Amino acid sequence: MGSKGADLWSDNKLQKLVSVYLSEGETAVLEQFNLSSETLNRYLREARKRGISTSDKGKLISQIIQNYTDKELQALAHGGRIVPGYGKVPIISFEGDRIRVGAMTDTHIGSVKMPEERIYQAFDEFRKEKVDFITHSGDVTEGMSNRPGHVYELNAIGYSNQKNLSEKIFNQWTDTDIYAIDGNHDRWYIKSNGAKIVEEIAKSIPNFYFIGHDEGDISLKGKATLKLWHGEDGNSYALSYRLQKILESLTGGEKPHAMIAGHVHKYVEIFERHVHCTSVGSMQSQTPWMRGKRIAAHAGFAIIDYWVNDKGI
Repeated sequence: MGSKGADLWSDNKLQKLVSVYLSEGETAVLEQFNLSSETLNRYLREARKRGISTSDKGKLISQIIQNYTDKELQALAHGGRIVPGYGKVPIISFEGDRIRVGAMTDTHIGSVKMPEERIYQAFDEFRKEKVDFITHSGDVTEGMSNRPGHVYELNAIGYSNQKNLSEKIFNQWTDTDIYAIDGNHDRWYIKSNGAKIVEEIAKSIPNFYFIGHDEGDISLKGKATLKLWHGEDGNSYALSYRLQKILESLTGGEKPHAMIAGHVHKYVEIFERHVHCTSVGSMQSQTPWMRGKRIAAHAGFAIIDYWVNDKGI
């Protein structure tokens, strides 16, 4: 048998040879299969070529267990990597309840730069990823300003038309609750005639909740606070600077654990003052006004996973 080539052996026979080799040792294999040491090594090489492991996994696992702490082994079990030159496993093992948020903002419903199909695409992704709820960080509607030419940028003109279109769109989402604040564009109706358009939209949609003007808080399982923020400031010279200044303005007791911001149509994510902060971008594309001011629009939405435990997020 020792003179026959390894290629004449079936995978099944090679697996049996490897099994004996791993469980009983080399001597047992040589005796049972009437092999020489040289032929055995050739068969083991052939087994590895065919994807048959010739390593004693139990022995290897025992060696790994001896070299790592329980916490590091837990991290390895969750996908941690052993990086050459590092003594520890560089991974955070997440513990707690996962809350998945579908975050959108600045839909500016009524603007020609906001096709409603884009919101339905976001709903499709939220549904596919099974979000726990949706947030909207303000400027639900485009509003009506006194800016010259603004009326020509609208496909729904006036309070009633923008309110009706918003209700039509958000009524398409029935999977979870939607939590929203208003923004400066929505408040143009308050300034002009006292009409609170986002509050009125919420009254007509059972799962749509208005939680505040410009900002509002959501409790995550009673363990952490998620703040929605809009504001009336402008773009900053660096994407992160605006979020940093917002967080600096909050006193210690008022700081949330996480914040989802809108208004400036920019996507950026930072961790500042122990707050996980995301500026989501906008659902609206760049408008003529933004182009004239040389302001880019980061169009899109976000799906954010928060892991909440007794220590926060």
